[in-house]
Amino acid sequence: MSILMNDDVFNFPCDYPIKIIGKDLPNFESTVRNIIELHVGKLHNNQVTSSASSKGAYISLTVRIIASSRSQLDAINKSLQNCPMV
Repeated sequence: MSILMNDDVFNFPCDYPIKIIGKDLPNFESTVRNIIELHVGKLHNNQVTSSASSKGAYISLTVRIIASSRSQLDAINKSLQNCPMV
């Protein structure tokens, strides 16, 4: 997972969707939410959507945040990369 961006492309703060994929385990969504909430504060339920794979083995989450800076996005990305469930 890599965030490739040029600071000129984004006008912070901005709406930013983060897509996360992992095995469909009971605590996957709560783990991902906890990681992202460390960086952005409490997420509302309408900010997180999920979709199961066709065979149900994997789940993808889309978390919409208001990104405040590139460094914030980089920190979220690093935290998610360090999670073995992602």
